[in-house]
Amino acid sequence: MSSPSTSSVELIEQKVARFESFINDVLKESLKQIFTTLEVVNEEIMDLEQMEMTIETMTRLAADVPAGKPFKTRVNVGCDFFMQADVDVQKFMVCVGLGCYVEFTKDEALTFIRFRAKKLRDHADELRDKGARVRAQITLALNCIQQVQGL
Repeated sequence: MSSPSTSSVELIEQKVARFESFINDVLKESLKQIFTTLEVVNEEIMDLEQMEMTIETMTRLAADVPAGKPFKTRVNVGCDFFMQADVDVQKFMVCVGLGCYVEFTKDEALTFIRFRAKKLRDHADELRDKGARVRAQITLALNCIQQVQGL
């Protein structure tokens, strides 16, 4: 027959194992998903900011072109193969999601881009807050393990 002290040690070991399992299987996995999603959202924000700068740069450069002459640029069509293109800076095609493009004027495009970037920044802030809560839960679970072990 086992002594009461060995059964309590086994009980403590089982509780510690459950806490460790919860930390590794649930909390750390959740944290990994949050940071993966946050990385994707941050990339989208950077793409939108780059698009905004491109639109503003193109319209500024097109304003320097003499009247009656087309605004020309080189476009990379893949594998660093460039073609010359005449650019119309009056309208811009912007991807609004799911592979759908909408033709916008400069002001409409910039308004859409800024609105979308703000929504994505808000979403990124929510993800960072959620990540902080999960990290706090991990810390709490580690403290519970220390208390159970009597450290």
